[in-house]
Amino acid sequence: MPSTVQLNTRIDPGLKARGDAVFARAGLTSSEVVRAVWEAAARTQELPDCVRTSTEAKHSAHSDAIKEGAGIVRRMAEEMGVFISATPPDYHALRDEAYDALIDEMEARHA
Repeated sequence: MPSTVQLNTRIDPGLKARGDAVFARAGLTSSEVVRAVWEAAARTQELPDCVRTSTEAKHSAHSDAIKEGAGIVRRMAEEMGVFISATPPDYHALRDEAYDALIDEMEARHA
């Protein structure tokens, strides 16, 4: 048998027990399941569907939390009389405005 690498991971005990029950009914050990996931990723060079679904759900939850936090900040700012645009500023337009203001200031100094 070729040499192997041991993989250690942390998982909620209840989740492990529920998953182990499903895999046991199929005659699989948790090691066989992990190897199957790694083999699928290596073979296809893509995330297996089960990993993609889990990852997308996690990113969606993070995105929702970020949007909620931004909404809280926006409401607090508006209560203080500061209004924040929902669209991000155009970097190039801001740069051009800053340059124009700087040129106006320099011309005023030398006039």
